Amino acid sequence: MTTFRENPYAKARNLLNGWIFRTNLNKTLDSKFKHKRFSERFALANNAFLSLGVVAQLASMTTAFVMLSYLFVSTPTLVRIVASITLLVAIEVIKRLSTNDAMQGLFQYKKVEPFAAVLGLATLTVSIYIAIEGAKILPSLLVDDAIQEQPKQVEPDAINEDYDGRIAALTLERDTYRENRLWRGRLRSEDAAIIEQYNEDIQVVQAQKDAALVELKTENKAARDQAFQVFQERSDAVKVERADLGRQLVTAAIGFEVLFVLSMCFSWWYYTECEKERQDLQESLEQPTNTNESPVVKSDPLETELPLVHVQEVGARARKIGFKDYETEAPISPTEEERVKKEYTRICPQCNTPFVHKNATHTYCSRDCYLEKRRNEKKNKSSKV
Repeated sequence: MTTFRENPYAKARNLLNGWIFRTNLNKTLDSKFKHKRFSERFALANNAFLSLGVVAQLASMTTAFVMLSYLFVSTPTLVRIVASITLLVAIEVIKRLSTNDAMQGLFQYKKVEPFAAVLGLATLTVSIYIAIEGAKILPSLLVDDAIQEQPKQVEPDAINEDYDGRIAALTLERDTYRENRLWRGRLRSEDAAIIEQYNEDIQVVQAQKDAALVELKTENKAARDQAFQVFQERSDAVKVERADLGRQLVTAAIGFEVLFVLSMCFSWWYYTECEKERQDLQESLEQPTNTNESPVVKSDPLETELPLVHVQEVGARARKIGFKDYETEAPISPTEEERVKKEYTRICPQCNTPFVHKNATHTYCSRDCYLEKRRNEKKNKSSKV
């Protein structure tokens, strides 16, 4: 029977877990500490600002369209819409072009043209004004008016029918009794007293009828008053809601205009820095005219802390650059060394373009450069002959 001092499966799992941890850690460190150019670092931020600028301009155009449409209220609907859209597009185009021109002068030439600046400021002010006025009008379209509900009114027909029937019955009974008790056109005193009692009963019923009608009228008036009070409360609530919404929309309209200007400022700042980066990179890749001298290839101009790397030209080099040269050790301080990963390994001898070679015989950056070199060599040979 074989015995083990430790579980071999647990040991294998620990080794596998350690390998997975080291691999993931190395990938994380490579992704976190990989050097990126300025254009790569802020590319997403620039796209986000451009998107925000488009959204802000569309939102501003919405409120401005509401205000401009009220300038053509008396015109037909189609003419009103076309005129509002035409005027709105003209204002927005002038605003964007003039603002863009002012930003270009500010970031590229370090000098703002007065006409462009005044025109951009004027169109921006007009755009903010019509956006604010449209934001004040928009709540009346978004929040519905309060509807006054008509209260249910009780008709007096039932009361009239009830009391009129009782009065008619008493009247008929009185008249029948009078006709039966008359003798030679006269009534006895006892019969006259009974007739008088009938008359009093009729008057009492009539008074009850009048009191019921008055009470019904009072109830109907109270229902109308209550409905009117509810309508007033709803109208006040609608006014408050529209006022709050109007203030929010005005603030949003101003914020969208400011966001539009900020997005343009950020984009021009980003493109200006990218242009500086490109110019510095082109200057760093310039090669000396003498082919016997070894050109000095500078690192990325944004990597100010990285040392310069001397790369021999391919045509007169003493040795070929291999994949081992892709990472070079460059001392940063007397007590510390750092391995610096370059973005290229060779320089094309035909067009001086840096590239990463794929194998040991990969000399030119493209096939066009290789063919151009061959043609030049053939010309030289034919001229010597």
